[in-house]
Amino acid sequence: MSEDYMIDIYDENMKPLGSALRSQAHKEGLWHKSFHCWIVKRASDGHHRVLLQLRSKNKDTHPSLMDISAAGHLKVGETPHDGIKNIEEELGIKVDFESLNKLFTINHVYEKDGYINHEFNPTYLLETEKNLSELELNPMEVDGVLEASVDDLKNLFNHKVNSIYVSGLLLDEFNNYIPYTGAVAIKDFVPHEDSYYVKVMDTIKRYFENKQHDFDAVSNS
Repeated sequence: MSEDYMIDIYDENMKPLGSALRSQAHKEGLWHKSFHCWIVKRASDGHHRVLLQLRSKNKDTHPSLMDISAAGHLKVGETPHDGIKNIEEELGIKVDFESLNKLFTINHVYEKDGYINHEFNPTYLLETEKNLSELELNPMEVDGVLEASVDDLKNLFNHKVNSIYVSGLLLDEFNNYIPYTGAVAIKDFVPHEDSYYVKVMDTIKRYFENKQHDFDAVSNS
């Protein structure tokens, strides 16, 4: 499954340079932007759960690997506000951009077998109370959704453990999403830098710690 379209391109300092086809950007290593959104379910015990997307086996890049909850290239003229379309198209969650919490923007560089990815990644967090069974998953995009704790993911990408357990739903041969539990390792994830995953988990932890601090301050006032 491959889709080509025009995207805005930039220099390494994020200065706009014009536009190019997505395929050209990945062939020549042109800098562009891709929206990232991590969806997290708050847990009362502090072990907050991160939603991981299993990319479709038919994807032209990184098929059948676990990835960010929802993500996608920004097309010509689009801004991160437009990135929320990926959340709805892939997971069936309709949200307003104001519901997202900006974590950071980071640079991503990846090269393999003639595929060159130079991206700026505006990265967001979305809190949800939805169970995985409530999502309207798109089988053209998503082969499954899995959950793991923030701490487990941080330990995995800090190389403190070799694998972690995840649970969720996987697409079967009849195009139904069925329950799954199993162990995964770093090799099962899209190859962002390990430091990216750790930075995301650290930032998510600080987000919830700050919210708890604000709640305690209001409760004690």
